[in-house]
Amino acid sequence: MKGKLNISFILDETGSMDAYKAQTISGFNEYVGSLCREKNSKGALFTLTKFNSAKIEVIHSNARLADVVLLSDENYKPAANTPLYDAVGRTIHSITRKEGDAVLIVIQTDGQENSSHEYTRQSIFDLIEAKKKEGWTFVFLGADQDAYAASAQMGISVGNTLNYTGARSMDAFSTVAQRTTNYADRGGIQTASFFEDVDEKEDVDEKE
Repeated sequence: MKGKLNISFILDETGSMDAYKAQTISGFNEYVGSLCREKNSKGALFTLTKFNSAKIEVIHSNARLADVVLLSDENYKPAANTPLYDAVGRTIHSITRKEGDAVLIVIQTDGQENSSHEYTRQSIFDLIEAKKKEGWTFVFLGADQDAYAASAQMGISVGNTLNYTGARSMDAFSTVAQRTTNYADRGGIQTASFFEDVDEKEDVDEKE
């Protein structure tokens, strides 16, 4: 990797996430902490988007990890519905990338798209395909749904998809943290098998 590692995390803040609010806060904060502790990821630039149908907020855009404000009960308040495609589209267009930079997009949701107005499934699929041709890596974390079907609709590979139950949210965040640091160790090289060595491709909720 000649340039910086750009990591964008698109985080579901819809009403259904309230049941796992505490785990999500802890898991996300540990994710950021893990990146800060590892030599090859601590210099990454970080973008955070929180989304629901009441608001889509790009909280940080290409910020230093040290400047990322961690989640709390005060700044993470699940509500409303799921404009997933709008959140993904807005985040992609908010990223400024220099030549040589690697880009990793992590999408987390526990619900199906149901309230986007700016982007359609096809327009997001086309946008992701275009960015993949530029070397970007897209990862999908899907809770309490068929994550593989949902990610495939957007053009994200099975190997870059993690399917889990909301009750195992901490495990999911821990897994993606470990894989992100490994991705950074490999120089941010584009991959379609981000989760390849996670319990031999088993889902998080199937682990003993």
